Order: sequence, then C-alpha cells, then structure tokens
Amino acid sequence: MKDKVLLNVLLPATGRRYEFRVPYDMTVEDAARMISELLASREREVYEANLQADLAIIDPASGAQGDMLSPCDLIRVLVENDVLVDGTLVAVV
Repeated sequence: MKDKVLLNVLLPATGRRYEFRVPYDMTVEDAARMISELLASREREVYEANLQADLAIIDPASGAQGDMLSPCDLIRVLVENDVLVDGTLVAVV
C-alpha cells in the first residue's frame, strides 16, 4: 500500500506481535496512541490503552535497536531515512 508502512508491533504485556499499517503523514505520537487503543480493544484482559504510549525500535536488523522514536517525528521522515521499513519490529512502551 502506498503511503503506509507495515510495522510489526510487539505488545510486551503478552509477548504477542501484531501488524499495523501506519500512514506516512501520522506523527509517531499519533501512531503510538492509535496502536495502543487498538491493542487495548484486542487484549482487554491484559492491556489498557495508554495516551502516553511510545514506540521503541527493537528490531535486531536495525542499527537503532532499543531507541525510542521521537513522538514529534512524522512516520514519512522515518521511512525516508530508512529508520522504519516494512516489517520493522517496534514495541509499545
């Protein structure tokens, strides 16, 4: 899909991974909130949506493993700079 990146998202509370297509024109902050809300609706028993949620790269293939993504960055900029590519593993923290 054009103008979206496919992220592999780890929910540490369950150890499960989910795939999300995130629009390029969304900030990391908005993407983290959206993902948090969707995960909360899916995993009601173990996860509660967090408006302060952040995303951290945990993909071993990335040179930025363990780095928190800046909430102000646009997803588009991160894709253009190869910080995020389809399949990048991130965690909701």
